[in-house]
Amino acid sequence: MDTAPDGDQAHERARAALIAGMKTRVEQAQARGQSPEQIRELVSAFASEESRRQMPELTARVTAWWSGFRNFLIVGALAFGVAIGLALLVEHRHLAPLCERYGAQRGLTYQDADYPVIGSSSSTTSPGGCIFSDPAGRRDTVSLFKLEPNGGIALLVSFALQIDFTIPAAFVLIALLAVWLRRRSTRLT
Repeated sequence: MDTAPDGDQAHERARAALIAGMKTRVEQAQARGQSPEQIRELVSAFASEESRRQMPELTARVTAWWSGFRNFLIVGALAFGVAIGLALLVEHRHLAPLCERYGAQRGLTYQDADYPVIGSSSSTTSPGGCIFSDPAGRRDTVSLFKLEPNGGIALLVSFALQIDFTIPAAFVLIALLAVWLRRRSTRLT
């Protein structure tokens, strides 16, 4: 069973046809008694003609590759922007006010958000939360699940703050949306 893609098989067939055509022309030129210089000119002209014939196909392949790569970059940039924007929005709208209230109730100063980290071991995995400092200057981190009374909301906030989760999720969603919009626009025209 041949496992080469159809495009590779077509390319190999075209290459074999080019070689066979060139060999046939060289043999015909030799049979007519042409000189080696004339045969070289014939081969050069045949190769030049073949390259001009294949140029539109090559240009189309390069254009398709570039278009796909450009779309990948656009979707990636949008996904990155959406993930960062979501994390900042959730931090400033929900987490920071929650941390400030918690700190004010306990005489702590809210320093910064502790974004969730997913690691390969339990020592590097953090659910996220708030970083506080007490009047003596000691820093302490309080888990988001301890701050937020609603576990469902705490889980959603934790997911929104996990950049390593939201970037791929946003990439997939944006790519699916782009495909859907493109198909819808081609049906309407």
